[in-house]
Amino acid sequence: MRQMVAWMAIMLVAAIFSAYMLYHSEREAKRLLTTKEAGGTKNLSPDDPSAVARIRRRLIVFYAVGIAICVLVDLKLFMALMELWSRIQVEEQRKALVTTEETRSGGSEAGSGAEATLPATLNNEAQVPPSKQLPPGSQKRTGQADTPMVLVPGGTFWMGISDDERDRVIEDCTMELKKQAVSCKGWVLSAQPRHQVTLDPFALDPYEVTNRQFQQFVLTTGYHTTAEKEGTAFVWANSQQGWQKTKGATWRQPEAGLDVFASDRTDHPVVNVSWYDAEAYCGWAGKRLPTEAEFEYATRAGTQTVYWWGNFLSSPRRVANVADESARTHLPVIMAGYDDGAITTAPVGSYEANPFGLFDMTGNVSEWTADRYDSLYYRKSPERNPTGPSSGDYRMIRGGGWSDASYKIRSTIRGGGAPTERDTKIGFRCAQDRPK
Repeated sequence: MRQMVAWMAIMLVAAIFSAYMLYHSEREAKRLLTTKEAGGTKNLSPDDPSAVARIRRRLIVFYAVGIAICVLVDLKLFMALMELWSRIQVEEQRKALVTTEETRSGGSEAGSGAEATLPATLNNEAQVPPSKQLPPGSQKRTGQADTPMVLVPGGTFWMGISDDERDRVIEDCTMELKKQAVSCKGWVLSAQPRHQVTLDPFALDPYEVTNRQFQQFVLTTGYHTTAEKEGTAFVWANSQQGWQKTKGATWRQPEAGLDVFASDRTDHPVVNVSWYDAEAYCGWAGKRLPTEAEFEYATRAGTQTVYWWGNFLSSPRRVANVADESARTHLPVIMAGYDDGAITTAPVGSYEANPFGLFDMTGNVSEWTADRYDSLYYRKSPERNPTGPSSGDYRMIRGGGWSDASYKIRSTIRGGGAPTERDTKIGFRCAQDRPK
């Protein structure tokens, strides 16, 4: 919106200047038709063809110069404005969304060219404390409504992205999206400045809300989701077509085809739910959506690495459901060498828990949080228990999902979407204040 207002202001200035040039040209014409030409001995007359021709030539040159000046001034002001916005992080809201609104107009952010891959390095992993590690196969896949919540200890942590990590993210973004670095820079700067945040203890669902749980809510309340009321949701088609607005796609039929309960997806995370749907469910369950700060704190789980498991994605361990070898023919960008065994969503709890005992904080589905979205919020965020800006049209989405790779699954990455947005990559989990 601010871009549009500024651009209109610049165009108004250019229009005023052009009008002045025209007015001045008309005055020049009148002067030439009523005065003596330099060195001449007779008055110019409109009936004199040569005089009229000379006047026209002068007007054309004079007006062309004026227009050229307008264009140059207009262009220079616009470029200066764009450079300023690049530095202060003010970009169009749609460009800032991790949910890649751009792809939904008919194509992937990575383009429709050759498949891109990013390396998955196998070393430099952070060590999970032995007391927090779970033996292979012990992850409980559950979608029961009475699943105990995890008490997340309060504490202070560094929220946001450092300058060094920012540069790496811009490099990954440029490679993945095949865009100029300035576009990626404007997008990633919303996660700066890095700042300290202190949180009180809170409780968080260990798993993303499942289809089984959401069905209990719907059957009890008769609730109708945004997708059901509006008749559409966004579904990932393939690498060439990207996100497609699909009639009949709902939480129960994510691809407008098979029912989740008829296709063994009872304990998969519920998708095609809007922010309003997520908020309604959590309210019904006596809970709330987590704040953005709570989500990042819980995702990091006491670590300072790029991901909670380390700085790289290692193949032998299945730590997250992201864009991987399983989806090589389905997605335009994958983490080469990593295979999580799932093309889209997977049952909750299928991958390792982080040190706090939370599953799928990275990957499987991106998740709604309570906060509104503001690309400049980190500049003014309170140090203790921030809850996001007081106004704004968008809501925060965190965590990355099954279709994301590289920079999009980092613990620090922010994104947002309209509260009515729904697609097959967005779900949620609920939080709760610590009981007094």
